[in-house]
Amino acid sequence: MSISRLGASILFGLLAPSLAGSAAAQLAPRLTGSVIIDQLEAAQHDLAARATALPHSSLGATSQRLASLADALRKTLGGDVGKPIDIIAADAKASAYRASAAAQRTQAYLDASKGCLDADASAMADALSKTVELLAAGGGSAKVQPVIDGVETPDRRPLFVLRNGSKDTVFALTGANLFDAQCEDPVVTATDGQGKPQSIQPSVTGVSPSRIELKLPDSSQLQPGSYVLHVMSKRKAFLVGCAAQPEVVAAVQVAAPAKVSVSYGLTATCQSGDGQQVMPPVTGTMPDFTGSGAVSQSIAIAGCASPVSYAITAKVTFGDGHSASVGPFSQIASAGITAGLPGGLSLSWDPSVRQLFVRPSANTCKGVY
Repeated sequence: MSISRLGASILFGLLAPSLAGSAAAQLAPRLTGSVIIDQLEAAQHDLAARATALPHSSLGATSQRLASLADALRKTLGGDVGKPIDIIAADAKASAYRASAAAQRTQAYLDASKGCLDADASAMADALSKTVELLAAGGGSAKVQPVIDGVETPDRRPLFVLRNGSKDTVFALTGANLFDAQCEDPVVTATDGQGKPQSIQPSVTGVSPSRIELKLPDSSQLQPGSYVLHVMSKRKAFLVGCAAQPEVVAAVQVAAPAKVSVSYGLTATCQSGDGQQVMPPVTGTMPDFTGSGAVSQSIAIAGCASPVSYAITAKVTFGDGHSASVGPFSQIASAGITAGLPGGLSLSWDPSVRQLFVRPSANTCKGVY
């Protein structure tokens, strides 16, 4: 063996253990009942905390349902709670997978609802509530258990709310064991929250074991409320052909865009001779805000050549008619003003261009499509 080849062999021998350790570290541990229960309890705790900011939403009740789901799974698994769920009895395995899906969907809600208008966050909460309700009440088991643990937009954002103002809507269900290539495509039907068939049914446009892509032909005709998707798939079984698998479900909420009206008052204090003069407030209403992007309004301030400071007040009126007022917020004339508004909005005054802006508190609201 040449010296160069010998050196290469020694180098590979030195590196091999670390490479093996790196590869091993990338493998996730097998899913057990204990892990799922921990996930449920963490999701329940975080959802309860989030519910304090949305006291009139369904989050509090969903949090309690997650706690009940964790208790029920602990009793169902008994001594098998520490075993990988793939090797336990079929009925217990199905319960564990449904509980895991509830935990994953809750975490997706917690991540996607940050920065949303309260109305959008509440609609998303209703979708989560229906999802957890259906998963908790689900039945049926199989040797290879089909699972839906998410609903996504085409760019793979978690989806909870469908707007009913778009002509064509495409989205996907994600999970595991949703399709067997030896059998026909899954059948997907939609009902409302009470099980009544929806007038607008989805069509399946693409399938894989972990993803079912769907298209709604005219979502503008959907009525507000729950849109529940029922998936029936088949799997090839030895000697008996393609056998029906247990139904799996997913839910989203249909809602109109949240409309918010913001009226404002801007008061300038101006330098006048040896003193200061408070000018009459300039009042008006911002363009209607629907939760995406920002709206702006130019403000004309007459008779104030040397402003000293500005103060703004605002009143927010929501689609259901209730309103709330904030301010005044004051700042020196050379500095901008940004104030939080009810409903997850912010109001900003830019004195350099003399414009008011209303925008979401965060850059975007995920989970609404």
